[in-house]
Amino acid sequence: MQDPEKLREIESIGEPEEGSPDEELWEEEEREAGGSWSGVPLLQAVICAMAVLALVFFRVSDDAKYQEIGAWYKNEMAQELELPVLERATPKPSYTPEPTATPTPAISASAPQQML
Repeated sequence: MQDPEKLREIESIGEPEEGSPDEELWEEEEREAGGSWSGVPLLQAVICAMAVLALVFFRVSDDAKYQEIGAWYKNEMAQELELPVLERATPKPSYTPEPTATPTPAISASAPQQML
């Protein structure tokens, strides 16, 4: 039977010790963070919800305006995702000709069967 003290020590591996500096840092960060729905994330959620509601409103009431907004968005995203064309500082590499097939070696009657 194993020593109960050693078992407790094994179970406590990875747990922070009481009064350790790491524990104090985590507690300080939790106090600074406040609630999970405070400040900037709450503002972002409200703005996003308003944008979605506006799009739904335009979709239901004014299809032409919705199409205009959709076209603007697609145009902006196409410009945003388009990568710039860079001029080559070095010349383009010259391509080598296609490799030629090598002739197969003649099968010798004295070659072992495993090699064939």
